Amino acid sequence: MADRIYYKMAIDYTKLSDQELIQECSRDNMRAFNQLFERYFPALHRFAVNYVKDAAVAEELAMDLMHNIWKKRGMLEIKGGVDHYLFGAMKNVLFNHIRKRALETVNLDELAEVPVSAAQADHQLEYKELEKIYQLKLSQLSPQRRKIFKLSREENMTYPQIAKDMNLSINTIKTQMLVSLRFLRESMNEHMDMTVSLLLFFLF
Repeated sequence: MADRIYYKMAIDYTKLSDQELIQECSRDNMRAFNQLFERYFPALHRFAVNYVKDAAVAEELAMDLMHNIWKKRGMLEIKGGVDHYLFGAMKNVLFNHIRKRALETVNLDELAEVPVSAAQADHQLEYKELEKIYQLKLSQLSPQRRKIFKLSREENMTYPQIAKDMNLSINTIKTQMLVSLRFLRESMNEHMDMTVSLLLFFLF
């Protein structure tokens, strides 16, 4: 035990690879997590700002993502690049945030004196209609594909976690997700203008 503590204190974490930092995180090594945080948080924050256009909100979303990485440190199985995994997870967080914000309703009693332009009202209605279409298209997936998609995109579970939860192979999860994403992209493109279509295509 003493040797392990000394080993952790002697490590130069700045020289560890991403995968090595993840491995150390799985051993409850907070110093490794701090290095991973310093390495990726600024870029994740900048990435989020591009979509939410609010530095404070982007910071909160990126913080939540990194906090979630620490919470799941013992379950993470990242086969590819850690950077690819983190930015993929950030896309999921942004997608869910944008979708939820689009559905927020205005309290007319509290905001009675605040003028709302016709363009803003139309924008909100468009997103509400988009959400209805999105839910309709989700319902058209098979029960298994719908569950896999929701676990991945709404619960932010990794493919290995989903495979374990559903007692399926990781390859099956990947294949089912690809089929679902292709179906949703093609279906949603029939109902969205080019701007929103490109946004959802990227976040998917």
